[in-house]
Amino acid sequence: MHTFRAAVPGSLLVPTLLTLTLLAGCGSPPETTPTDIEKPSLRFRPDGTFVLVHFTDVQDDQDIDPRTVRLIETVLDEHRPDLVLFTGDNVREGPQTAADVHRAMNAFAGPVEARGIPWAVTFGNHDEDHTSLTGMDKGDQLEHYMSFPHNLNDPSPPGVHGTGNGHLPVLGSQGDAPAFNVWLLDSGRYVADTIAGQAVEDDSLRTYDWIRPSQVAWYATTSEALERRWGRKIPSLMFFHIPLPEFALLWEHGEHHGVTGEKNEDVAAGAFNSGLFGTVMDRGDVAGIFVGHDHVNDYVGDYFGVRLGYSANVGFGTYGLEGDDRDRMRGARVFRIREDEPRAFETFMVYARDYGIR
Repeated sequence: MHTFRAAVPGSLLVPTLLTLTLLAGCGSPPETTPTDIEKPSLRFRPDGTFVLVHFTDVQDDQDIDPRTVRLIETVLDEHRPDLVLFTGDNVREGPQTAADVHRAMNAFAGPVEARGIPWAVTFGNHDEDHTSLTGMDKGDQLEHYMSFPHNLNDPSPPGVHGTGNGHLPVLGSQGDAPAFNVWLLDSGRYVADTIAGQAVEDDSLRTYDWIRPSQVAWYATTSEALERRWGRKIPSLMFFHIPLPEFALLWEHGEHHGVTGEKNEDVAAGAFNSGLFGTVMDRGDVAGIFVGHDHVNDYVGDYFGVRLGYSANVGFGTYGLEGDDRDRMRGARVFRIREDEPRAFETFMVYARDYGIR
């Protein structure tokens, strides 16, 4: 669970010496531990609004494509979010050393830090592609992310599968009670080639990982605890990297669910359905689940009361569409949430092409 460590809105904080050092491109931060850094809290603005920007699949190395950085900067300056999320495949293969990994992470985190915006990450299937060379696994990467002054990640709760599972309460515009919540889950990487002596691919299953039962149980028990503490369910959004199987069903029956947007590749869901969506329906607090992973999908729809959506991808250094359309889907998803009706949030995509970034 995320613990508030300051009462100052992130937008009021200015870059610190640590931030400026990171932005200068050094390989690693100064000798500062996450507990040494006073973190911002999240709060609705005085007018009762909250803006969240979702970037996914930067998927680049220490020599990041400058167009990716330009797109991040442009979206931040236009929409001035209160929270930024990067949901996995933040770094790809390419780094040869830990310093290279730090450079890759600093490159996309730098624009957010320089603007004093609170932010957090989840992990994807490519974030450890370099680990055999660099020694930087997801735990090491999370520690580096947490060293930034405006990063809101915490270590995963004990006994919960994955790295960086957590939630971020958003306080109301007045008082100290949460009015909204943001769930972050680690959707893993890949399944083993064989399970119980049986080949996964023989059943034509995708080889991607899935949200594990301990994560589903942690979400449910934490959601219940929040309801007991505050006497009501806390409306929320949930973010991770690899889509659930329900994303494919949403598209297949899109005429019944108000689906908008594009589907340009198959839904690459995890191999098994561990029941997260059913648990979300049972709890009734999550208004939407948003993912990345499939770079050229950006569709969204209401699937039995929960909005499911893709946020395409922000990174120019990875695959896109074919031919002249290769970079047409590079973009980010913006959320505008109202304190008086948080479940009726507004969300829309913005694209590099809209800003003349090609």
